Amino acid sequence: MQQIKERIGRYFGTLDYILLFLALTCSAFGLVLIFSATYAMDGGSIKYIAVQSIAILLGLVGFVIMSSINIEKYTPMWRLVYIINILFQLSLIVFGYENGGNKSWLRFGSLGIQPAELGKLLFIFTFAKHINLLRYKLNKVSSLVQFGLHLVLMMAAIILPSKDVGMSLPYVFIAVVMLFAAGLSLKWFAGGVILTCAAVPIVWQSLGTFQRNRILVLFNPSVAPDTYWQQQQSRIAIGSGKLLGAGFLKGNETQNNMLPAKQTDFIFGVAGEEWGLVGCLVIVALLMALIIRIYYIAFHAPSQISSLICVGIGSMLLFQTFENIFMCLGIGPVMGLTLPLFSYGGSSVVTTYLAIGIVVGISRRRKRQKQQGLEGAEQLPVETEEQKKHSFAGKLKNLVRLPKHNK
Repeated sequence: MQQIKERIGRYFGTLDYILLFLALTCSAFGLVLIFSATYAMDGGSIKYIAVQSIAILLGLVGFVIMSSINIEKYTPMWRLVYIINILFQLSLIVFGYENGGNKSWLRFGSLGIQPAELGKLLFIFTFAKHINLLRYKLNKVSSLVQFGLHLVLMMAAIILPSKDVGMSLPYVFIAVVMLFAAGLSLKWFAGGVILTCAAVPIVWQSLGTFQRNRILVLFNPSVAPDTYWQQQQSRIAIGSGKLLGAGFLKGNETQNNMLPAKQTDFIFGVAGEEWGLVGCLVIVALLMALIIRIYYIAFHAPSQISSLICVGIGSMLLFQTFENIFMCLGIGPVMGLTLPLFSYGGSSVVTTYLAIGIVVGISRRRKRQKQQGLEGAEQLPVETEEQKKHSFAGKLKNLVRLPKHNK
């Protein structure tokens, strides 16, 4: 019993309360927005609040578990995890459930799981280990080919069964930022931009009419009136809120059910209408503080793998945050990505708390290392000076290092 108390004491003594507080604050504000968004719907808000609350509790359980383990101990299994992730995505071919035009859900009774959501964490884990294995030849063409295959096969496993291109795009952003943090030469990024521009016509031809229209509607509303109407209602809601908003449960678009998908994709519109510009800025500030904290932990991580995992998670949340906000403002395509911790959605909430738990676990191990010294701390991989050059911290130090002037 005494040993259990000591372990619990050590856990709470090394917990990153800032990150946990930010996550819980986002979830609490999200529950308020979901309540308002569903208040005027058939059946009211009770069902939605109950489901979201259960998802948050499950997410917190996952948070405790993931923050209690050393994620690096499992990195030797990265190839197996990658294969499992591919098969997990391909399971949609047989067991997939279509919702909103995309076959991207697995259904177990009333419970729905989106494989691409959980798959992001598995991808970050495997990609971080892959980069770490090739860290000394990161800028060689053979390494870039391997990284490209790692990413492309993952995207193909998502797109082929679900036809959901939008769910695969965060993987691209995550991979690019992780490679930058690892120390990939900027010349390769420049080459990647040129290659991407050259491939645009080919990619465009491979897209379906529905997917093309989601992009074209940003420039020509007549191309897809339904999609334009959704974003137009969101813009009207946000604009009508002005500085302080119409007030809780007083939004015209929200309470008259004119705002589509208001508890999920367009929940930022609810915030803008009822809480105004101030409410929107609070949401952005909370999420940015959460993401910056994750990047801070990445900067101080004890090893390259841990640093890259934190970078991947921070990038995942960064992409999802701004894509959702841009979509609600009508300056980005409708992709079905929820606003992290604010939107209604069990898969997204649980995945986000699992991700934050992984980051907190890395932070905890770093704190124990500092408190007890290397000999008394958990077994952590110690990097050489050469390895540190390839870490996130090393990359940033190189970027801000000033040139020496000749005397």
